[in-house]
Amino acid sequence: MSDNIINLQYTTIKDPLPDFIYKGLEEYSKNANGYKPQPKDLVDRLAKNHNVPSEMIFLTAGADEAIQMFIHAYGTNTYAFSPTYVVYSDAKEFGNRFLMAPSLVENEFSISTKSITEATLIFLANPNNPCGLTEKEKVLQLIKNNSHAIVVIDEAYGDFANLSVIEEVKTNKNIAVLRSFSKGFGMAGNRIGYIIANPGVISVVKNKTTWANISYLSVGAAITALDHEEYFKKMRENIHEKRNEFLNFLKSEEFNVLPSVINAVLIHFDSIVEAKRFNKYLNDNNIVVSPGNGNSNIGLDDTFVRISIGTKEQMQIVKELIGEYKK
Repeated sequence: MSDNIINLQYTTIKDPLPDFIYKGLEEYSKNANGYKPQPKDLVDRLAKNHNVPSEMIFLTAGADEAIQMFIHAYGTNTYAFSPTYVVYSDAKEFGNRFLMAPSLVENEFSISTKSITEATLIFLANPNNPCGLTEKEKVLQLIKNNSHAIVVIDEAYGDFANLSVIEEVKTNKNIAVLRSFSKGFGMAGNRIGYIIANPGVISVVKNKTTWANISYLSVGAAITALDHEEYFKKMRENIHEKRNEFLNFLKSEEFNVLPSVINAVLIHFDSIVEAKRFNKYLNDNNIVVSPGNGNSNIGLDDTFVRISIGTKEQMQIVKELIGEYKK
């Protein structure tokens, strides 16, 4: 891809990782000459951070691996609330039944918490990608009403909002929480995430991956990042600021923008023709965004366009181009 192209298609963090991540890997690189299944140093660190027993933590190669592990283990009848993250639909690829509950009403994401009697596995991304969120009370109601199923709360963007239900895992055997270093710590390429669940659930899903499923260098990057939590907290604050500024700009230009707390915004156009014209204009000016479902979402039609939040300099270029488009 050309250097002058600004790729805002995926919700990865566009700012490069700081040098201290690289420098922190020396000892981990030296000790990466053997298999390191579920390294205790990171497992214990995460357990302490979340105030749960170490037996409730299982490291994964990003949240995507964890999603597929749950599908293999429990996904006979898999449900998700759309629009949402596309990997939940892998249930179909593995020969399972996958159904979506359309949950976008008048451009507001709002789930039903009723019992889904036939469900064996339910996914809820919170905060949701591409838009919206579910208040903690509704999440707990969903879990309570679906005690017959495993309810997976995907908190890949959990660092961007105070909505976590991790504390509920200790008292609810049918709930699992997924976390990731991909978004809140800007390390998508390191593929490091984790499951927080009852030990009985972990004993089932852990058999759906390989014995040593994660890179020891990724473990080192995660621990180094946790040693510099203040840096990443500031990074997330800056993303919030850039996103809100961009949202306000789009509203001032009379775009129909949906609520978001993640590092992306979702625009809804009145017609597919208008959405495609806008997308083509951006592409012609070297800005790559995600039209419709793109490669990341499921449940959107082609009247939607998602734009991820880039660097400050990138977003200034995008705003200037959109301003010219509106003229």
